[in-house]
Amino acid sequence: MISVLLHAAAVKAAPILWASLGGLYSERSGVVNIGLEGMMLAGAFFAVLGSGSFDSPWAGIFCAAIGGGLFGLLHAWLCLRWKVEQIISGIGINLIAMGVTGFLLLRIFNAYGNSPSVPKLPSISGDFLIDIPILHRLVFPLGWLHLVLIAAVVLIVCFFRKTVWGLRLRATGENPHAVRSAGIRPERIQYLAVTFSGILAGIGGAQLAIGDISAFHIGMTNGRGFIALAALICGRWTPGGVVIACLGFGFVEAMGEHLQGKIFSLPAEFYLALPFVLALLALAATRWSARPPAALGKTGV
Repeated sequence: MISVLLHAAAVKAAPILWASLGGLYSERSGVVNIGLEGMMLAGAFFAVLGSGSFDSPWAGIFCAAIGGGLFGLLHAWLCLRWKVEQIISGIGINLIAMGVTGFLLLRIFNAYGNSPSVPKLPSISGDFLIDIPILHRLVFPLGWLHLVLIAAVVLIVCFFRKTVWGLRLRATGENPHAVRSAGIRPERIQYLAVTFSGILAGIGGAQLAIGDISAFHIGMTNGRGFIALAALICGRWTPGGVVIACLGFGFVEAMGEHLQGKIFSLPAEFYLALPFVLALLALAATRWSARPPAALGKTGV
């Protein structure tokens, strides 16, 4: 049972981790990204649209990345070009994504709440581990996008620690004036970082729509973008910390689903609220120890 629960926790954590890694890029460059929820939602819709239009879930992943990236670019444009308050811009992104996806769902699929089923990403059965039942249940079945996520985590760690571009991005979030004095335009780095943030969040939405299921539902992200933001803060804006925090939230969500109907006669909504309760408690616990990038949220730099 433990192995099954841990596997479920990893699966639940995957969409949150995609979005949280996206938020890592944006916020380490100095731009607050409250709009992760909207970028995930846009990615989920365009993943279904692409998968259904081209009859290929991989085309859906590409469309999700494009859709999320466009919303990320919009957030960057509002914050950097027009100096809109970054939190207000992020809230606007969430509202626009909710309205746009609902409108397009009606116009394209002629549906009000749910889209038709589309091809979903295939799973990896891991039959070569069938002789090791515990390990087999712990790891498999997984989707191909889970393997891509593992590779992405490794590449992101290397990017931030080993590359010049990673150093420049971190420096932009700490002291953009120093970056400018070195002859580098911090706005260009921030545009790229926030757009890439949207791309990763969009892939997280695709994980929900065509990785876990095979359709789009109105508001299907269900607050996962905000959980991703909480994981980013609890992880102290580091890749390793973000991974651990997302796994923790995924475990709580999986545990809540497992306990439904088994302990007392509590309504299902109680268990659905557990990740958000954990997020509030974790944010309260890390309030004084988490140090954000020094220039985070500062406009006009």
